[in-house]
Amino acid sequence: VCLEPLRQMLADCVGAGIEYNFNSAFRSLKEQEAILEYRTKEYEAKDMDSMDAYMKARETVALPGTSEHHTGLAADIVAKSHQVLDDSQEKTAEQQWLMANSWKYGYVLRYPSDKCDITKIIYEPWHYRYVGKEVAQYLYENDLCLEEYWLQLADMDPEKYGYILEEVTPEQIV
Repeated sequence: VCLEPLRQMLADCVGAGIEYNFNSAFRSLKEQEAILEYRTKEYEAKDMDSMDAYMKARETVALPGTSEHHTGLAADIVAKSHQVLDDSQEKTAEQQWLMANSWKYGYVLRYPSDKCDITKIIYEPWHYRYVGKEVAQYLYENDLCLEEYWLQLADMDPEKYGYILEEVTPEQIV
């Protein structure tokens, strides 16, 4: 369902003179576990205790089994000439093109800079998620992230319910 639109989007990207590189697409459960463990150890090496390191890692790494990469619906796409996963990615021609056009193919920038308080994930100007053309257009035209759309579908008040996905507390991680 999402492969052909992705191929078309990337072909059109190349047709516009933009070069990209895949940083990550599908990830197995084992790969996601390894990424979370690696990121946790990075923070522990910065003198964080293991629980704080784990919680900090969770700001950028989804729990194994909950990653959009595990569904096959997400892809991390970066500039071929700038393969750094940080905010500077948004300034590249590749990201400018993708941010302006991905919705036309059913993809959305999943974690926009102005929605971090809602998604509970850091800004990731490289992470695109397939949602289908109709939903992508609606999100784009109404400046919504996926959580806001889900709240609208459920007719929930974001002030009352907050965001959809619960945060995992340290007590739950035993």
